[in-house]
Amino acid sequence: MKNLNVLIVTTSHDTLGNTGEKTGVWLEELAGPYYQFVDEGATVTIASPNGGKVPLDPKSELPEWQTEFTTRFNKDERALNAIENAVKLSEIALTYDILFFPGGHGPMWDLGDNPEVAHLVSSFNKEEKPIGLVCHGVVALKGVKTEGGQPFVQGKKLTSFTNTEEDAVGLTTVVPFLLETALVDEGAIYGKGEDWSEFVIQDGNLVTGQNPQSSVLAAQKTLELITVN
Repeated sequence: MKNLNVLIVTTSHDTLGNTGEKTGVWLEELAGPYYQFVDEGATVTIASPNGGKVPLDPKSELPEWQTEFTTRFNKDERALNAIENAVKLSEIALTYDILFFPGGHGPMWDLGDNPEVAHLVSSFNKEEKPIGLVCHGVVALKGVKTEGGQPFVQGKKLTSFTNTEEDAVGLTTVVPFLLETALVDEGAIYGKGEDWSEFVIQDGNLVTGQNPQSSVLAAQKTLELITVN
């Protein structure tokens, strides 16, 4: 997989509704998948709607949320440079083998119902390239339409950060909508595991993970689609 090119698309949004708190990408959901790809010899590009510095959710940088991957990421000059200088989505060429969306609450404000994101998803899907998404990153599928004008997620098996997990973190009334509900409303065949447990669903070239605990497995399953094909 030495010549594999992976595009990770993350949020540019750093404000948690009207709470005055900061948000962004959840570090583990970026770092864990990043090293699944890098350790296979892939070249990874990080992009965001606005480009430039990627906001990290401050809570994801607390000691209790650190893993071997976040620790490694924070000492990796190449990785740190990538999130200081993310490529702007409008400047992305469609030359990648894998598309991956990490979560964190930031994506709830700028990755759903986003025409540039929708174009990426549709283009990768048309070529049957692997698309992986985890936690709130699954919002990137919201508002995407098929060529026939139907919701992209209609009839697709998937998962995401659940309504009960959102309630558990006390942000049900802060997020602009509940992701699980929005995906079901667009016709998704929604599945979920126990709250905060590792849970991943694959449907064709689409891989979705439920929560931060599912980020590494979601990336691994996305990579496996390359080896299968």
